[in-house]
Amino acid sequence: MITIHGAMLATETDFHGPAAYLALCAVTGLQPTAEGYGFLLVLDADGKPYTAVLWDVEYVRLLRTAWEAGEARDVVVPAEKVVGHIREWPWMWVGVAAWPAEI
Repeated sequence: MITIHGAMLATETDFHGPAAYLALCAVTGLQPTAEGYGFLLVLDADGKPYTAVLWDVEYVRLLRTAWEAGEARDVVVPAEKVVGHIREWPWMWVGVAAWPAEI
């Protein structure tokens, strides 16, 4: 089980358009896809932030909606939905200038 501290959609339409999405993929080392990615901000056992990268954007969209409503703080994320982890959270990554106004 993880505690969600934030959620973000990294797609061409949810992330400031195709150019910003491609820049995000370049900075994070992710392969651009037509579907994009969903990011969940979580903390490791030491309380340090990292980003869980999920391939299932619609699943993250649902979690984000629930999280914004004050629900879904602690969830079990199926391992098969996670494609990787990136240290820290997007606004901490150097080189990305444009972020969604809402997280």
